[in-house]
Amino acid sequence: MASARLGAVIANHTGRLILTTEDPNASPDGDALIAAMAHADLIGERLEGRSDRLGTAPSGAAYCIGASFLRLVSFTGCAVKIATAPDPRSPFCHLRFPPLAPHPRLYAGRNTRPPRCRDCRGRLEDWRERTARWASQPDQGVTCPSCGATRPPWQWDWKEQGGFGRRAILIEEVFPGEAMPTDALLDLLQAASGTGWRHFYVRD
Repeated sequence: MASARLGAVIANHTGRLILTTEDPNASPDGDALIAAMAHADLIGERLEGRSDRLGTAPSGAAYCIGASFLRLVSFTGCAVKIATAPDPRSPFCHLRFPPLAPHPRLYAGRNTRPPRCRDCRGRLEDWRERTARWASQPDQGVTCPSCGATRPPWQWDWKEQGGFGRRAILIEEVFPGEAMPTDALLDLLQAASGTGWRHFYVRD
């Protein structure tokens, strides 16, 4: 199914694999990360404006996938087929690097489910109504309606359906669960940034 946006016809968003630092407050140098990924051939040519197929996607530098992409990102199935040629009219796999956020920002989408309390496993059903407050008051604790425990929103259990971070790497047009970073990629990012990384999936 397609929808019109800004005078163009675009396909629905397949999804994105998102990598963020395990500590959502960490702010590793973006240029160092890009240089390390380019050296490892995870990324290729920089995309100049052609990757803005979806107006809802965060801004920032974007790159074609590199020659070692399928070695560093593991896809399920035995015959992986992904579109890689830049095309403003249809989905294609590429990497995007949003600017460093001033505080941990929430990455969530239509696949995101209510996060669970890490103490009692109660659900935060009204999390969508709280997102504007988190954007303006990121350090405000969230009290569990079930057990009363209070913690920042990024310390709730979002599973692999959402998460927070100041620094993020977005791998676009990946269906949730169909791919994941290899240990080699996580090691590469940790070596370039000095901190651990995690992953999750979001669909616009």
